[in-house]
Amino acid sequence: MNNLAQTLGLATTTKVSKSVSFHGYEFDTEAEQWTLNKDRKINTDFITSFAPSIQEDIRGTLSYFAEHKSAAHTANVHREIKAYLSTGETTITEHGLLTLKSGYTKKNEYRVGVLRVFLKQMHTLDFDALNDECLELLNGWKLAGNDQGTAVLSLDPEDGPFSDIEYEAILDGLDNNYAEGKLNNEGYSIAQLFAATGRRPIQLTSLKIGDLRIDNKVLGTPTYILNIPRAKVRGRGFRAAFTDFAITEYIGQVLDKHIKEVVIKSNRVIGRSLNKGEIALLPLFPDYNDLPLLKDLPQHDVLSWLKTDALHLTSTMVVSELKSIINTLKIISERTTQPLKITAYRFRYTLGTRAARENAGILTIATLLDHIDTQHAGVYVQNHPDHAATISAIMNAPLMRYANAFQGKLVKDEVEAHNKLPGAGRIRTENSQDNIGSCGTNAFCRDYAPIACYLCKKFMPWQDAPHHLILKDLVEERDRISKETGDLTIAAINDRAIIAVTQVIKQCAELNRNKELGNV
Repeated sequence: MNNLAQTLGLATTTKVSKSVSFHGYEFDTEAEQWTLNKDRKINTDFITSFAPSIQEDIRGTLSYFAEHKSAAHTANVHREIKAYLSTGETTITEHGLLTLKSGYTKKNEYRVGVLRVFLKQMHTLDFDALNDECLELLNGWKLAGNDQGTAVLSLDPEDGPFSDIEYEAILDGLDNNYAEGKLNNEGYSIAQLFAATGRRPIQLTSLKIGDLRIDNKVLGTPTYILNIPRAKVRGRGFRAAFTDFAITEYIGQVLDKHIKEVVIKSNRVIGRSLNKGEIALLPLFPDYNDLPLLKDLPQHDVLSWLKTDALHLTSTMVVSELKSIINTLKIISERTTQPLKITAYRFRYTLGTRAARENAGILTIATLLDHIDTQHAGVYVQNHPDHAATISAIMNAPLMRYANAFQGKLVKDEVEAHNKLPGAGRIRTENSQDNIGSCGTNAFCRDYAPIACYLCKKFMPWQDAPHHLILKDLVEERDRISKETGDLTIAAINDRAIIAVTQVIKQCAELNRNKELGNV
C-alpha cells in the first residue's frame, strides 16, 4: 500500500503528512510541486521570487486553497498570484495591483477578480502581506466577470455549439465507424456520452462501473440510467453528489460491452477475480497503466484505492481521446471550410442550445446541463438561434460543398456497382418508379430509403440517375413543413440529406462535363 501511495501521491494513514489536498492527495508544502488530484499538479518555485517577508504568507494561503478548494480553483488562484510578479513588484502594493489591473482588457479583467479572492483570503487568515490600503483598493473595484457565454451567444464556429449539420455528421460518423469495427467500445462510449449528456470531462472521468444501472421506475420501461457525479459543488469532494441521467438503449448496450471488457482486463492485470463490490468501484474509464499497482495488495487495500480517482483516466486523457476519435471522422465544417475543431465543451454548448431551440426554460436547461444554479443557463435562452434559417441561407452558397454530407461512392451505372459488390441491391425513388443507385452492403438495413442512403458511406449513386427528383421532393417537403408548422427546427430535419443529394448532383454534373471534354 505504501508503494502505491508514493507512486500516486495519495494520502496514507501510515505516514504523517504535512498537508492533504481537497481531493485527498498528500503534498509537501515546502516542495516545489504539489499534487492536487490525478489531473492537477502545481509548481510553487515561483514563491521564492517574492520578498522573503511574504513568502510564507503566499505559501500558507496557497496551501489553504489546496486543502479546502477544488484543484481547478486552486490552479486558478495559483496562476494569478504567479502572474502578479509580472508587475515587477515582489510585495503586494497598490502600485503593483494597479499595474496588473491596467494590463488586462475588459474581457480578461475577471483574472484580477481571481487574484482578489486569493489576497482577501490571505487577509482572512491573518497574514500580513496585504495591508489595509491594498485591501480597500481591492474592495473598491467593480470587475467584469468571466464572459463564459460569448461562444454560445455568437454561435462561434470554432468554440461555440456545433451546427446541426456538424452535429449530425459527428453522430453518423461515430455510428458508421463503430459498425465497421473502426471504433472500439470504449471510444464509442466516450464520444457518445459527451454528445448525449453534455457533461464536463471531470464528471465523465469520475464515473465508476456501478454508476450504470437499468431502472424500470423512471420512465415506466427498462431504461439505462447513469448516476453521474456532479462538479463545481462547493465544499464537496470526489463523487460527493450525483445526478441521474437517462441514456438511449443502444448507448447503454455498448457501455455494457465496454464494462465487460474493463472487468476482464482488470481481473487479468490484478491476478484474481474481483468481487461484486470491487467491480462496482472500478473506473468506467480506467488508466490501465496504473492497475498493475493493485496486483499484490490485500483486498481491503484494493477497496480503499478503488474509492479514489487514482485509477481513473484523467480529464486530459479523455479529452485527447475524444479529439482523436472525432478527428478520424474527417469532418469539414461548412462554416469554416476547415476540419471541425473539437472541444469537450462544444458538446455541452450544443446540448444547451438545442434544448433552448425546443423552447426549454432556463431551469430545465440548468437541470439538463447539471448547473448548480440558473445563472449560466440564461445564455442559451437569450441565444435561441434559428439554426434552420442559418442552414437555409447557406444551401446555395459556395460553402455548402464543404459540408461533406455525401460520403458514398459515385459510380457510372449498375454494372460498375456490381463490379464493386456482386448482387448489389437497387435503391429506388420513394414511388419506386426510378432507380437512383445501388446499396454497397448486403447487411440488413432499417434506414429510410432513399433519403438515408445519401448519407450512408455504402451508397453507390448512379451517374445518370434522376437524383433531382429526390432533391425536388425534399425541398418541397421542407417548405411544406415550414409553412404548416412555422417551426424551422422541424423543417430542417432533412437539411443534411438535401446537402448530400445536392453534392451528388454536382459530382454527376462534373463527371458529365469532363466526359464531354474528353477528360474521362
